[in-house]
Amino acid sequence: MDIVLIGSGNTATVLGRKSLAAGHRIVQIYSRNVNHANQLSTRLGTSSTSYISSIEKRTDLIIVAIKDEAVSEFLKDLGEVKCLITHTAGAIPMSEARGLNNKLYGVLYPLQSLRKEMEIVPPITMMVGGNNQESKKLIREFAGSIAEIVIEADDETRLKYHLAATIVNNFTNHLFILAESFCKKENISFAVLQPLMEETILRLRNNSPRSFQTGPAIRDDKITLEKHRQLLVTYPALLEFYEMFTKDIQNHILDSK
Repeated sequence: MDIVLIGSGNTATVLGRKSLAAGHRIVQIYSRNVNHANQLSTRLGTSSTSYISSIEKRTDLIIVAIKDEAVSEFLKDLGEVKCLITHTAGAIPMSEARGLNNKLYGVLYPLQSLRKEMEIVPPITMMVGGNNQESKKLIREFAGSIAEIVIEADDETRLKYHLAATIVNNFTNHLFILAESFCKKENISFAVLQPLMEETILRLRNNSPRSFQTGPAIRDDKITLEKHRQLLVTYPALLEFYEMFTKDIQNHILDSK
Protein backbone atom coordinates (compact mmCIF):
# COMPACT_ATOMS: atom_id res chain seq x y z
CA MET A 1 0.00 0.00 0.00
CA ASP A 2 1.02 3.63 -0.51
CA ILE A 3 0.90 5.28 2.90
CA VAL A 4 0.93 8.85 4.18
CA LEU A 5 2.02 9.11 7.82
CA ILE A 6 0.60 11.96 9.88
CA GLY A 7 2.94 12.56 12.81
CA SER A 8 6.60 12.07 13.58
CA GLY A 9 6.56 10.74 17.13
CA ASN A 10 6.97 7.28 18.62
CA THR A 11 3.93 5.62 17.04
CA ALA A 12 4.42 7.15 13.60
CA THR A 13 8.09 6.21 13.56
CA VAL A 14 7.57 2.59 14.56
CA LEU A 15 4.57 2.06 12.27
CA GLY A 16 6.56 3.61 9.44
CA ARG A 17 9.46 1.24 10.02
CA LYS A 18 7.16 -1.77 10.28
CA SER A 19 5.31 -0.74 7.12
CA LEU A 20 8.52 -0.48 5.11
CA ALA A 21 9.70 -3.84 6.42
CA ALA A 22 6.40 -5.37 5.29
CA GLY A 23 6.85 -4.04 1.74
CA HIS A 24 4.55 -1.03 1.87
CA ARG A 25 5.61 2.41 0.62
CA ILE A 26 5.70 5.55 2.73
CA VAL A 27 4.99 8.29 0.22
CA GLN A 28 4.95 11.22 2.64
CA ILE A 29 5.43 12.32 6.24
CA TYR A 30 3.47 15.21 7.72
CA SER A 31 4.37 16.94 10.97
CA ARG A 32 3.74 20.46 12.24
CA ASN A 33 7.40 20.50 13.27
CA VAL A 34 9.36 20.78 10.03
CA ASN A 35 12.57 19.45 11.59
CA HIS A 36 10.84 16.37 12.95
CA ALA A 37 9.15 15.80 9.61
CA ASN A 38 12.47 16.02 7.79
CA GLN A 39 14.23 13.72 10.25
CA LEU A 40 11.63 10.98 9.93
CA SER A 41 11.32 11.33 6.15
CA THR A 42 15.08 10.93 5.85
CA ARG A 43 14.98 7.84 8.04
CA LEU A 44 12.15 6.31 6.00
CA GLY A 45 13.44 7.50 2.62
CA THR A 46 10.49 9.63 1.60
CA SER A 47 9.30 13.24 1.31
CA SER A 48 7.87 15.43 4.05
CA THR A 49 5.70 18.48 4.60
CA SER A 50 4.64 20.67 7.49
CA TYR A 51 1.66 22.14 5.63
CA ILE A 52 -1.73 20.44 5.82
CA SER A 53 -2.62 21.84 2.39
CA SER A 54 0.36 19.94 0.91
CA ILE A 55 -0.61 16.52 2.27
CA GLU A 56 -0.84 13.93 -0.51
CA LYS A 57 -4.40 12.62 -0.60
CA ARG A 58 -4.03 10.39 -3.68
CA THR A 59 -2.78 7.43 -1.72
CA ASP A 60 -4.10 4.11 -0.37
CA LEU A 61 -3.92 4.79 3.35
CA ILE A 62 -3.48 7.77 5.64
CA ILE A 63 -2.43 6.94 9.21
CA VAL A 64 -3.06 9.72 11.73
CA ALA A 65 -0.59 9.09 14.55
CA ILE A 66 -0.65 12.30 16.57
CA LYS A 67 -1.69 13.30 20.09
CA ASP A 68 -5.26 12.28 20.93
CA GLU A 69 -6.40 15.83 21.61
CA ALA A 70 -5.17 17.00 18.20
CA VAL A 71 -6.90 14.35 16.05
CA SER A 72 -10.33 15.95 15.69
CA GLU A 73 -9.05 19.41 14.74
CA PHE A 74 -6.49 17.98 12.34
CA LEU A 75 -9.12 15.95 10.47
CA LYS A 76 -11.34 19.00 10.14
CA ASP A 77 -8.43 20.96 8.66
CA LEU A 78 -7.49 18.07 6.36
CA GLY A 79 -10.91 17.98 4.73
CA GLU A 80 -12.42 15.11 2.77
CA VAL A 81 -10.22 12.30 1.52
CA LYS A 82 -11.14 9.49 -0.87
CA CYS A 83 -8.68 6.92 0.46
CA LEU A 84 -8.81 4.87 3.66
CA ILE A 85 -7.93 6.93 6.73
CA THR A 86 -7.28 5.70 10.28
CA HIS A 87 -6.23 7.09 13.63
CA THR A 88 -4.10 5.19 16.15
CA ALA A 89 -5.72 6.26 19.43
CA GLY A 90 -7.01 3.84 22.03
CA ALA A 91 -9.38 6.24 23.78
CA ILE A 92 -10.89 8.07 20.80
CA PRO A 93 -14.03 6.79 19.00
CA MET A 94 -13.55 5.38 15.53
CA SER A 95 -16.01 7.97 14.24
CA GLU A 96 -13.38 10.69 14.77
CA ALA A 97 -11.57 9.31 11.71
CA ARG A 98 -14.62 10.12 9.59
CA GLY A 99 -13.57 13.75 9.56
CA LEU A 100 -15.82 15.91 7.39
CA ASN A 101 -17.01 13.31 4.92
CA ASN A 102 -14.59 10.39 4.59
CA LYS A 103 -16.10 7.26 3.08
CA LEU A 104 -13.54 4.72 4.35
CA TYR A 105 -12.20 5.14 7.87
CA GLY A 106 -11.24 3.20 10.95
CA VAL A 107 -8.77 2.57 13.75
CA LEU A 108 -5.29 1.06 14.02
CA TYR A 109 -4.49 1.03 17.74
CA PRO A 110 -1.16 -0.61 18.66
CA LEU A 111 -1.47 -2.05 22.16
CA GLN A 112 2.23 -1.73 22.91
CA SER A 113 4.69 0.74 24.40
CA LEU A 114 6.53 2.13 21.38
CA ARG A 115 9.62 4.33 21.32
CA LYS A 116 11.13 5.83 18.18
CA GLU A 117 14.68 5.00 19.32
CA MET A 118 14.08 1.28 19.96
CA GLU A 119 16.31 -0.87 17.76
CA ILE A 120 14.19 -4.01 18.06
CA VAL A 121 10.43 -3.50 17.92
CA PRO A 122 8.59 -5.80 20.38
CA PRO A 123 5.60 -7.91 19.25
CA ILE A 124 2.61 -5.68 18.56
CA THR A 125 -1.06 -6.42 19.18
CA MET A 126 -3.08 -4.23 16.82
CA MET A 127 -6.67 -3.42 17.70
CA VAL A 128 -8.63 -2.52 14.59
CA GLY A 129 -12.03 -1.37 13.43
CA GLY A 130 -13.62 -0.03 10.28
CA ASN A 131 -16.82 1.76 9.34
CA ASN A 132 -17.89 -0.83 6.75
CA GLN A 133 -16.87 -4.21 5.34
CA GLU A 134 -14.47 -2.74 2.79
CA SER A 135 -12.58 -0.64 5.34
CA LYS A 136 -12.53 -3.53 7.83
CA LYS A 137 -11.01 -5.83 5.23
CA LEU A 138 -8.35 -3.33 4.17
CA ILE A 139 -7.43 -2.44 7.76
CA ARG A 140 -7.21 -6.08 8.87
CA GLU A 141 -5.00 -6.97 5.91
CA PHE A 142 -2.69 -4.05 6.54
CA ALA A 143 -2.58 -4.64 10.30
CA GLY A 144 -1.81 -8.31 9.70
CA SER A 145 1.23 -7.33 7.66
CA ILE A 146 2.84 -5.25 10.43
CA ALA A 147 1.52 -6.74 13.70
CA GLU A 148 1.88 -10.16 15.28
CA ILE A 149 -1.69 -10.18 16.64
CA VAL A 150 -4.74 -8.44 15.16
CA ILE A 151 -7.96 -8.08 17.17
CA GLU A 152 -11.15 -6.44 15.95
CA ALA A 153 -12.52 -4.25 18.74
CA ASP A 154 -15.31 -1.70 19.04
CA ASP A 155 -14.82 1.67 20.76
CA GLU A 156 -15.89 0.45 24.21
CA THR A 157 -13.65 -2.63 24.12
CA ARG A 158 -10.69 -0.64 22.85
CA LEU A 159 -11.15 1.95 25.61
CA LYS A 160 -11.22 -0.79 28.26
CA TYR A 161 -7.98 -2.25 26.94
CA HIS A 162 -6.49 1.25 26.86
CA LEU A 163 -7.35 1.73 30.53
CA ALA A 164 -6.00 -1.70 31.49
CA ALA A 165 -2.81 -0.94 29.55
CA THR A 166 -2.44 2.37 31.40
CA ILE A 167 -2.63 0.52 34.72
CA VAL A 168 -0.17 -2.27 33.91
CA ASN A 169 2.29 -0.09 32.00
CA ASN A 170 2.14 3.59 32.98
CA PHE A 171 1.17 3.11 36.62
CA THR A 172 3.67 0.30 37.13
CA ASN A 173 6.43 2.39 35.55
CA HIS A 174 5.57 5.24 37.92
CA LEU A 175 6.13 2.87 40.85
CA PHE A 176 9.50 1.99 39.32
CA ILE A 177 10.31 5.72 39.24
CA LEU A 178 9.42 6.10 42.93
CA ALA A 179 11.46 3.01 43.83
CA GLU A 180 14.44 4.24 41.79
CA SER A 181 14.30 7.63 43.51
CA PHE A 182 14.17 5.93 46.92
CA CYS A 183 17.18 3.76 46.05
CA LYS A 184 19.24 6.75 44.91
CA LYS A 185 18.48 8.77 48.04
CA GLU A 186 19.20 5.79 50.29
CA ASN A 187 22.42 4.92 48.41
CA ILE A 188 21.34 1.46 47.30
CA SER A 189 21.23 0.07 43.77
CA PHE A 190 17.98 0.03 41.83
CA ALA A 191 19.65 -2.36 39.35
CA VAL A 192 19.79 -5.05 42.05
CA LEU A 193 15.98 -5.23 41.80
CA GLN A 194 16.04 -6.02 38.07
CA PRO A 195 15.97 -9.86 38.36
CA LEU A 196 13.05 -9.60 40.80
CA MET A 197 11.07 -7.38 38.43
CA GLU A 198 11.77 -9.68 35.49
CA GLU A 199 10.71 -12.77 37.44
CA THR A 200 7.43 -11.09 38.42
CA ILE A 201 6.61 -10.47 34.76
CA LEU A 202 7.67 -13.96 33.65
CA ARG A 203 5.26 -15.56 36.12
CA LEU A 204 2.35 -13.80 34.42
CA ARG A 205 2.83 -15.93 31.30
CA ASN A 206 1.26 -18.95 32.95
CA ASN A 207 -0.43 -17.74 36.12
CA SER A 208 -2.96 -15.24 37.40
CA PRO A 209 -1.20 -12.50 39.38
CA ARG A 210 -3.56 -13.26 42.25
CA SER A 211 -2.02 -16.72 42.61
CA PHE A 212 1.47 -15.52 43.54
CA GLN A 213 0.94 -12.36 45.58
CA THR A 214 3.62 -12.27 48.28
CA GLY A 215 4.96 -9.77 50.83
CA PRO A 216 4.25 -8.47 54.32
CA ALA A 217 0.78 -7.15 53.46
CA ILE A 218 -0.65 -10.50 52.40
CA ARG A 219 1.01 -12.16 55.44
CA ASP A 220 -0.28 -9.36 57.69
CA ASP A 221 3.26 -9.05 59.04
CA LYS A 222 2.61 -6.09 61.32
CA ILE A 223 6.20 -5.76 62.54
CA THR A 224 7.66 -5.52 59.03
CA LEU A 225 4.86 -3.24 57.85
CA GLU A 226 5.61 -0.82 60.67
CA LYS A 227 9.36 -0.88 59.93
CA HIS A 228 8.61 0.00 56.31
CA ARG A 229 6.32 2.84 57.36
CA GLN A 230 9.00 4.31 59.61
CA LEU A 231 11.54 4.15 56.79
CA LEU A 232 9.11 5.98 54.49
CA VAL A 233 8.31 8.87 56.84
CA THR A 234 10.48 11.23 54.77
CA TYR A 235 8.98 9.92 51.50
CA PRO A 236 5.31 10.99 51.76
CA ALA A 237 4.39 10.16 48.13
CA LEU A 238 5.83 6.67 48.40
CA LEU A 239 4.29 6.19 51.86
CA GLU A 240 0.87 7.10 50.45
CA PHE A 241 1.22 4.43 47.77
CA TYR A 242 2.51 1.94 50.36
CA GLU A 243 -0.50 2.45 52.62
CA MET A 244 -2.97 2.34 49.73
CA PHE A 245 -1.55 -0.87 48.25
CA THR A 246 -1.18 -2.55 51.64
CA LYS A 247 -4.82 -1.86 52.46
CA ASP A 248 -6.01 -3.00 49.04
CA ILE A 249 -3.96 -6.22 49.11
CA GLN A 250 -5.39 -7.08 52.52
CA ASN A 251 -8.94 -6.25 51.37
CA HIS A 252 -8.53 -8.61 48.44
CA ILE A 253 -7.49 -11.39 50.83
CA LEU A 254 -10.71 -10.91 52.79
CA ASP A 255 -12.75 -10.79 49.57
CA SER A 256 -11.29 -14.09 48.37
CA LYS A 257 -12.11 -15.97 51.58
